[in-house]
Amino acid sequence: MFAAPTQPFDAQEPEFKAVVLTVPDNDMYPLTERENMTKALLPIANKPMLWYILQWLEQGGILDIKIVTTRDSEPDISNYIETYKGMSAITVKGLNDVSGTADALRQVAPQIKGDVVVVPCDLLIDVPAVQFLDLFRIRRPAISTLFYEVMRSEGGGGSTRTSLALPIIGIDQPTSRLVLHREIDAAKDRDEREEMRLPMSLIRRFPSLAVSDKMQDSHVYVLQRWVLDYIVHNRDIESLQDDLIPLLVRAQCDPELQKSSGIAKYLRSAIPQNESSEDSDMAAMQFGLSDAAAKPEDEACAPLKVFVYVRRGGIAGRADQIPRYCDLNHIATRISTEARIDETAKLASRTTVGPDSMVGASSQIGERCSIKRSVVGAHCVIGKGVKIINSIIMDHVTIGDGVKIESCVVCKLTKIGDESQLNDCEIGARVSIPSGSELKGSSFTI
Repeated sequence: MFAAPTQPFDAQEPEFKAVVLTVPDNDMYPLTERENMTKALLPIANKPMLWYILQWLEQGGILDIKIVTTRDSEPDISNYIETYKGMSAITVKGLNDVSGTADALRQVAPQIKGDVVVVPCDLLIDVPAVQFLDLFRIRRPAISTLFYEVMRSEGGGGSTRTSLALPIIGIDQPTSRLVLHREIDAAKDRDEREEMRLPMSLIRRFPSLAVSDKMQDSHVYVLQRWVLDYIVHNRDIESLQDDLIPLLVRAQCDPELQKSSGIAKYLRSAIPQNESSEDSDMAAMQFGLSDAAAKPEDEACAPLKVFVYVRRGGIAGRADQIPRYCDLNHIATRISTEARIDETAKLASRTTVGPDSMVGASSQIGERCSIKRSVVGAHCVIGKGVKIINSIIMDHVTIGDGVKIESCVVCKLTKIGDESQLNDCEIGARVSIPSGSELKGSSFTI
């Protein structure tokens, strides 16, 4: 999944500039509270989650990367980048105020000269970046996005349980055009979602339309430069997912909307930059795309096009909620090529660490302990007879004798007293749990 990166492009004249967004996320509290760490550095299989998306970009040949975060998080992320062993040129930009993904992009737009790849800091995906980028290279849509089929949760993840609101999307199958995008309230019952009416004009124009409400937006986008200019001059667009994508999808085959929204003005200036049909044919042969995906399918909708790459099955997910963060830890641990038990860790006799678990550097684990489907961070001290199941233990945690921890997330520098039992809990950083505590479905911070 994370092989050694290649370098197909000249880093001095990058084809794309990547922007990694690490804006605040309240759904990850208390893991992201100030006492613990910023979200981008939360560990997944004992590596900062930011590491995975940086590797993905580098493997796609994107070596000019800007990380956009808050002023508070900028020092911590900058310190990590100094130790990151990659081949890309990475800069970190801290913003004072961010109201949404589009607003963050708007604030760094002056440093972007050409097309831009926008990614979140919390994505793990096994789709090679080059496959996704080829769709954009060949057809030159206004924007390409990536959706994936939501993986079934493996359970665990503390006390947090929130429903996931998925949009209803429609894809023209022969061309990979995203032609329908509607946000539906997650609270609506299944019958109401299934009874959504589609305009006949849409069905006639795209007879091979596939509609789904099981796909999640990965928040990975490739934008032509003119789209970024449009965002800069339209401050009512705050979110790429909620504002920009639905607008561009609706405007594809609606010239009046293109004019009223101001898109037409920016689109006209971009037309000379788009490839000719002959260029597209040659590119399609080079990259092995089908004729349908490589040729304009509806000139009435050209040149404004929104394309989508769909990932079904495999590995794809975002750590945008605590249970999903735990799921990605399980997956990354299973596929990791790193040692399950760091060579500097010390395990006492009759202690077992399952093949689906990891123990970090310099951790010490006492006698008769059992660790299953869990990740233990670095410099942890674990007493005798401890059982850890389906949990994440971050760095510098101290656990007393006879403790049982199941389906929990324990943040750094926490101390758990002897004979305590924790189930479905989220324990913030630097918390002290008294001996003999019995906790279930709780969240604790200092």
